Order: sequence, then C-alpha cells, then structure tokens
Amino acid sequence: MAGTTHLIGKVIAGVDEAGRGPLAGPVVAAAVILDPDNTPAGLKDSKLLSPKRRTELAKQIRATSKAVGIGMVHEQEIDRTNILRATLKAMFRAIEDLDIRPDHVRVDGNRPIPELKIQQETIIGGDKSVTEISAASIIAKTTRDQMMISYDVLFPEYGFSSHKGYGSQKHMEALRAKGRCPIHRRSFSPVAQASNENYQYFQRESAYGRMGEVIAGMYLVRHGYILMEHGFHAGRDGEIDLIVTDGTTLSFIEVKSFAGRPDDEEALERVTLAKQDQIARVAEAFLQNDTIQEQDYRFDIMTVNFSTPKPVIKHYEEAFLPI
Repeated sequence: MAGTTHLIGKVIAGVDEAGRGPLAGPVVAAAVILDPDNTPAGLKDSKLLSPKRRTELAKQIRATSKAVGIGMVHEQEIDRTNILRATLKAMFRAIEDLDIRPDHVRVDGNRPIPELKIQQETIIGGDKSVTEISAASIIAKTTRDQMMISYDVLFPEYGFSSHKGYGSQKHMEALRAKGRCPIHRRSFSPVAQASNENYQYFQRESAYGRMGEVIAGMYLVRHGYILMEHGFHAGRDGEIDLIVTDGTTLSFIEVKSFAGRPDDEEALERVTLAKQDQIARVAEAFLQNDTIQEQDYRFDIMTVNFSTPKPVIKHYEEAFLPI
C-alpha cells in the first residue's frame, strides 16, 4: 500500500471511524498499532470487504497488533454537539484507549484531532492507502456493526441488524410507523420529526418494567457485551430478561426496576430463592440449544432506579448461584 512508509524508531497508530452517517447508534473510532513483522495480509478499506472477510481480518488484527484502542460517542452526546465533533472526540478516545502511546498518528480524512498532544498527519482516503488506517477502519466497522446487531435484539421493529442504523427504506418506514427509539439521533432531521411515545418512561410507572430491561440492555451493549436474547421464554418455566456474552462467559440477567427509593435493597430482595430456581430452569433450556457455543456461565442481577430523569443502573455480576 502507498503511504505506509515507516518512520524510523517511531510507534505509528492509524485511526479511522465508522458511523458518521446513520440515524441511530454511536459513532465508533478505532486506533491500531500494527506489528510490522506480523501484519495480516489483505488489509483494505472496510467498506470494500465482505462482512465475513471483515470479521476474519478483525480477529487477525486483534491477535497480531501491538495495540488496539476503541473510542465511542453515543447518540445523546452526538445530539449535544454535532457529528463532526463527536467523530473527532471518538478518535481521541480511541488513541487514549491504546495500551501503548504512539509517537505518530495517521488520521483518515482532512481534519486533525483537536487537543491531541501527539504528532499527527491527516490523509484523505487513508483507509484505502495506509495499512494502519485500513486496520483501524476494519476494527471500527466490525465493532459498531456488532453493537447494532445487539441493539436489534432490543429494538427488533427497526431492523438494525440489516442496515446498521443507516437511512434505508425499511428503516425510514419503521421510523414513520413506530417513532424513534432511545438510540436514535434526535439531531438528525428525519428523526427530529418522529414521535417518542413508545419509549417514554419518566414518571410512567407502568413502563418501568419494560423500559428497565431496555435500558439495562443498552448499558450492557455499551460496555462491550453481545446481546443474545431479550425476554427468552421457556414455556411454563417463564423467561429470562436478558442473555449476553462477553465472548467467553454467558450471563443470564434478571432486571429489577423501581422508583421512589434511594437504594436497590428491596429490588434485590425480590429475586427470591424460588425466583433464582426458576431462572436456572430457563437457563438450562437455553443451554440445550445445539447452536449455542459452549461457554462458562453465570447469573447476574441488574437494577434500574427511575427516581430521577436519568435512571441509575447497577450491575451485580455472579449475584447468585442456584441450588
């Protein structure tokens, strides 16, 4: 590739983003420091690769690179600023997330990253011509795509797994028919006119249960979990609110929502021994599915406190061990 000459003695990071144009979801940036002696073959702009090839290369990049950093700006912050500032902030955060501090940063595009105290150069079309930026493009794209696939589990009416939040015909029709959801960017004009009636919850006690699960699911996706199920049913045994994985461990999660109290002690007490046993039976039914990759698993509780306009979320890992 052109533009990949090594600066002697310099640690070089490439930076790129994914998700500037969609109507929903975060903008995600990645920073990658490649190992010059162990660089995956076939790196190119992520948009020129098939989803399968992108996924394969993303695994290789993570396995062989000296460092990979991820930076995100979510939809609420995008709405408070604008998408350009959000993109540059995501790039800054990706560099800050690197385990190794680079000496030189190559940035895709023509906009330098503000406040970056590292030498940088902007390269128009860098995702096609600079190996480090191509690698960052692939990591940013695959990271964001997986998040949108997880969000599709929470908001199946919008089809996020297929269009990843871009303004496809299917997405626009759903937006008009269903209104917007919590991950839509309200500052984008097609969304601004859409109703939020289906996802209002402040001082609406009847909505706390459903919205608690949605908010807990969003929290998990933003913290790197892959959401597998929302409301998994197992016949008479009932259901589990959320099932997620971090790639090595499955988490079966009971969500408890409440308002009017300063702490969640009473909410936690509602997960009785009988409830724990019921959750374990549903988990066993889920694990019988032959398509589920074998992993360790645990049982978590999450609480969502709706006493204030911004709900307070707590995640208790390994909260109980069913008998």
